[in-house]
Amino acid sequence: MNDTSPSFSPPMEMDDHLVKVIFVGSEGVGKTCLVRRLFSDKFDSETQPTIACDFYFKRYKFDNKSVGVTLWDTAGAEKFQAITSNYYRGAQGVVFVYDVTRRDTLDAISSHWLPEVERHGTHADAVKVVLGNKIDRVRGSEPPRGSDAALLTPDICSYALQARKLQDRAVSPEEGVAFARAHGCAYHETSAATDEGVYDALVWGLLVSIVDTPSLLRSYQPQESLAIDRVQGGGGGGGGAGGGCCG
Repeated sequence: MNDTSPSFSPPMEMDDHLVKVIFVGSEGVGKTCLVRRLFSDKFDSETQPTIACDFYFKRYKFDNKSVGVTLWDTAGAEKFQAITSNYYRGAQGVVFVYDVTRRDTLDAISSHWLPEVERHGTHADAVKVVLGNKIDRVRGSEPPRGSDAALLTPDICSYALQARKLQDRAVSPEEGVAFARAHGCAYHETSAATDEGVYDALVWGLLVSIVDTPSLLRSYQPQESLAIDRVQGGGGGGGGAGGGCCG
């Protein structure tokens, strides 16, 4: 670990609490697209794979309390896994993402990502959520037509027309729920492309649960900054720049 690690200081407005949420999962499941959807309400089908880790900062208000949330988007590629494991420490929330059309990505949560979080995480009572993403890619989920089509933004229309390849589900909603329950996690299904389920899963489902768990909340101290570990041989996060829907 390099002692000269850069640090990320929250904006000047003082928050009552700081929360760290980390997104993990196999390459290509849509972690970066989910983070960017929550952060900026935008979707880019041409997003590039994440290198090591990117982070984003967003402020929320819960019960008149200001909560500063850092969203850590980790790379899913195997070559970065030794690096990204260093970012698990201090996470009060963990989001395990898989692609509902690829069973291997759910299997990887059980065989790799859950053990990694258990090994490197520092909050035993961290809130954990399993997200079945890309439900828009499942047969029978064609984009709205007629009056409902007006709800589609240009980025979603472009994605639907140019990149859409509908597939069969590899994991049913019932199987996803059973898997999450067996591992002590909440379960939601989402589409970063259409925004379906994203806010409910990540704000009402995850962040509210963290805020409702007093042992997980950190009070902000004026002299405090959020350290970003720079691992030898790897890159650190980048303030919301870069990332990868395929990461």
